[in-house]
Amino acid sequence: MDARHAVGFAVLVAVLATPVSLLAATDSGRAHRVQQLLVDGKTVGSVGGVTVERGGTTEHTLRRGQTVLDGTRIDVPARVVVVIVSTGAKSTTTLEPGASVTFVSTAKGELVSSNGGKATFSVVPHSLDFFRVQSGEALSATVHGTVFSIDATAHEVAFACTRGEVNITKTGFLLIGERRLKTSLIDVVSAASRPTVTYQPSSTWYLASFANFGEAEAFYQQELAAAQKGGDPNAVAAALANVGAVQVNQGQYPEALASLGQALALYQRSNDREGAARTADLIGSVEMKQGRYADAVQSHQQALAIFEALGDRDGEGNAFTSIGVVAYYRGQYADALLANQQALATFRELGDHFGEARALTAMGLAQHHQGNYADSLRSHQQALALYLSLRDVQGEADNLLDIGDVEWNRGQYADALQSFEQALALFRQLGARDETALTLHNIGLVEQLQSRFTDSLQSYQEALALLRQLGDRDAEGTALNNIGRVEQELGRYDEALVSHQQALVIFRELGGRDGEARAINNIGRVAQAQGRYAEALESSQQAFATFKELTDRDGEVRALTTIGRAEESLGRYADALQSAEDALAIAQALGNRDLQAEALDGAGGAESHLDRYADALAACRQALLLYQQLGATARAAVVAAHIEKIQALMNAAASSSPAPVPAPSPNS
Repeated sequence: MDARHAVGFAVLVAVLATPVSLLAATDSGRAHRVQQLLVDGKTVGSVGGVTVERGGTTEHTLRRGQTVLDGTRIDVPARVVVVIVSTGAKSTTTLEPGASVTFVSTAKGELVSSNGGKATFSVVPHSLDFFRVQSGEALSATVHGTVFSIDATAHEVAFACTRGEVNITKTGFLLIGERRLKTSLIDVVSAASRPTVTYQPSSTWYLASFANFGEAEAFYQQELAAAQKGGDPNAVAAALANVGAVQVNQGQYPEALASLGQALALYQRSNDREGAARTADLIGSVEMKQGRYADAVQSHQQALAIFEALGDRDGEGNAFTSIGVVAYYRGQYADALLANQQALATFRELGDHFGEARALTAMGLAQHHQGNYADSLRSHQQALALYLSLRDVQGEADNLLDIGDVEWNRGQYADALQSFEQALALFRQLGARDETALTLHNIGLVEQLQSRFTDSLQSYQEALALLRQLGDRDAEGTALNNIGRVEQELGRYDEALVSHQQALVIFRELGGRDGEARAINNIGRVAQAQGRYAEALESSQQAFATFKELTDRDGEVRALTTIGRAEESLGRYADALQSAEDALAIAQALGNRDLQAEALDGAGGAESHLDRYADALAACRQALLLYQQLGATARAAVVAAHIEKIQALMNAAASSSPAPVPAPSPNS
């Protein structure tokens, strides 16, 4: 879940309507002020034709001496130049004709968004803890004392440095062999050695391409050697971060931590607190990939503390998002939701629509795992709308995939298939092979639930082959789990058991407890189908305990259903009925019709053994109706057969003949 990219992003906020409100101070006591206004090169006291927006209000006049509050966007018309200084003249921003800039936050450091046109920034050395200019989601320039300009059009962004140096963080993709990897790299633009650079960022921006990881690492190691030879600590730290980024994508986590640790030490020695915080956050992300969750949280919290001390609200939002990612992968979905809600509030305060969309996406994922499908769908749809407005195809495709997943869990299979097919088209357009494999896998899920088992197995196997080529072990485990489920439907139980056992090995290696629990529950389902009822009960109870600990409500229903089947087969009919009713209650709360139908069918089987034939028929008929509504024809046929058996038992009981010997369970 991740940084998005686009150019020319404008934060549409507005100044308050009256001069009195414009003179209000920021929370930090620092703000910006209009120092000079020029029309055709002549100084004036005020100028019309500008657009000044903040908080839903727009003005078209700007006055010399006017205070510019955080969250204010200024668009400059032709023939006009606007010069704005921050408190203490620590920074000076010169807006040329046609320029657009948003002053996002002002504290111990300053954050500005360049929306388009040419603006020049002059920062007094060592006067601020950080000064950062964002140009869309793909580019961010950080300085500590320099003079530089940004000239942005719809298709390119040009940087020019006339004093000092600028760190430019660029976010896009590395193409290594056939793998397309999202990453961020740092360029150092220096007045002394590399004064200008021009970028053409897009939603499919490839930062570089290499035949293999060895070639990529060799290239960035050469850049590191050159930086070390030059003796600039900032350039060396940036080069170390780039080497670390490649090592992370290659799965060389200890090496990446060593590179990032050296970069962190350089930032700390030079008292670059913003650089240190950013690097600590990266270190936490690597530790998370290693499964060292406690260490990862500590690193992210270290970064958060520095960002808070600096008043770097954007950094705070990103750190909250990072903390939420760790909680999500630990299965702590409530904590993940809380962290991303904090991130969302921060990004909304800043008017950062990209950050807002990322936080909403992460919230939707956490809500999904909590079984809050309606909330999850709402979060993803809000994120989708933002990405559409930002023309971020990657973000749009990601959220269509997530929306389809929620719709699938709600039993809205036609809607889910439509969402997945839309996502698949976008991923193929982007050349995103990882996401293409995942979407093919999800299409297989829908086909499975529509009883198209041969098609489903083909989709899963196509996805599995691609995932193995890409080395995505977590997704491979999920695909194997679902392949096993289809093999069960086709009566190929030995093959199903092998698939689930392979998935279990992968999830245990990765430390993925939710995936491990699903594999264990599926192994229990195979044992049930093969008549090994005690083993089935043991496996499903083990899975249920893990799901409950993780607050995975969807998983709880699936495990309870398997538990109920095993209890029924072991003659524990009252227990089986209770398990089915517990599963049904959760499935109804989740709004998942597929799981409701399975629980109702289980309840009908248990009630038939308890001679409660009318109740059994009612439960199975509800299950049949749900399966028919879902288009699950094979499952509907199975339940219809159960109804026939129960009806026969009911007729026999109602006859005047002696009580019949109990028949086998309709679910056996």
